[in-house]
Amino acid sequence: MRLSVLSPSVVGALLAPALLLSACSGEVSVGGPATVERADLEAELSANMSGPDADQFDVACEGDLEAEVEATQDCLITFSEDGSTTGVRLVVTAVEGDEVEFDQTLFIPAGEVADAVERTYAEPGLTIDEVTCAGELVGEEGATTTCDIASSEGDVTVEATTTTVDGLVVNFDLTVVS
Repeated sequence: MRLSVLSPSVVGALLAPALLLSACSGEVSVGGPATVERADLEAELSANMSGPDADQFDVACEGDLEAEVEATQDCLITFSEDGSTTGVRLVVTAVEGDEVEFDQTLFIPAGEVADAVERTYAEPGLTIDEVTCAGELVGEEGATTTCDIASSEGDVTVEATTTTVDGLVVNFDLTVVS
C-alpha cells in the first residue's frame, strides 16, 4: 500500500472552532473531604465553555474525582452538531479544605484518531479493513500516537502528531512510518 505524508495539519478540528475551553485549570468546592462529584465536574467544565457554540455540546465525565493530589478523571466533550469528541483529563493539583484545584489536558480518544485516519486514507478502490491506534492523542504540541491500517493491499503504520491546539481544536499531521 502506498500512502503519502499529510501536512500541514490536514486532520484535526474535531470540534467547532468557535468553542473554547476558557481555562487550563479549575477549582471546585467539594463540600467534604472525599470526592468531587461527577455532576459538579460536568457543571464546572460546562461553565468554562465560551464562544457562539458554547451551548452546542455535551459534557460527560466517567465518574467522581478523588480529592487527593494527582488523582485523575477523564471527561468527554461531544459537539452535538457532528458527534465529534474531545477528551479532557482532570488532574488534581491541590486540595485545601473543601476546595479542589485541578489542571485540564485535552486529548483525542484513540477511536476518534482512528476514524480520522480512515477518512484521510480511504481512497477510491482502496478498502481499509481496520484502523487501530495505540492510544489517545494528547493535545500538546509534539505529542504522538501511532495507528495501524489493515488493508487488502497491505498493512501500514501512520503516526499522528499534534501540531497546534486552539480551544478544543486539536490539529495534527499524519505521517506514514512503515
